[in-house]
Amino acid sequence: MDLADWRAAVGSQSGGVRPVAQLPDFPAVRISAERLDIREFGPGDAGLVREVLQSGEWLPLSTALVETSEYPADVDWWLADAVHEPRRERTGLNLMMLARDDDRIAGWIFLTDVDRYARCAQIGYGVRPRARGRGFATEALAGLARWALTAGGLQRVWLNVNTDNLASLRVAQKAGFAHEGTLRRACMEEDGLHDIAVLALLDDEI
Repeated sequence: MDLADWRAAVGSQSGGVRPVAQLPDFPAVRISAERLDIREFGPGDAGLVREVLQSGEWLPLSTALVETSEYPADVDWWLADAVHEPRRERTGLNLMMLARDDDRIAGWIFLTDVDRYARCAQIGYGVRPRARGRGFATEALAGLARWALTAGGLQRVWLNVNTDNLASLRVAQKAGFAHEGTLRRACMEEDGLHDIAVLALLDDEI
């Protein structure tokens, strides 16, 4: 019996369990939020990505974009190949937050740890320093969560947030995520171990 048959058998024996079909491939992503376009990176985005790098920042979606004077980032290869690896492997999606007012990347947001049987995934995001304090994180999180739980076919999305990160906790709560619990001493950072809050949103809660 393979994994799919085992899951089906267990589900058929469990009273009150919600049946869930295996997740198909994600459709193309293009989300129009109030001030942001949230979409996948493409070959035509080299100028947008290079503007981030030239500002002394980097997009933490790939170590390929860590630029040094000796080893410049291979932006064209990253846009053509590396940034799409999660989609190819069916494990997630890498997306940009594009601010419409200045047509510049405001941040990035992604789906990861996709479970195609349970139809759930983790969301992560980052906002560039120049774009912080404008509510972009909440706008992007709410937009991607709604897309993921409707067009994306997921039934649950979640966030892991350092309990000391009050700003990110507020972002999740404003986007409608509910606190499910705390993982104690689950994350190591430069200053030591931290507790992690788990916040989630379900498809029947939007």
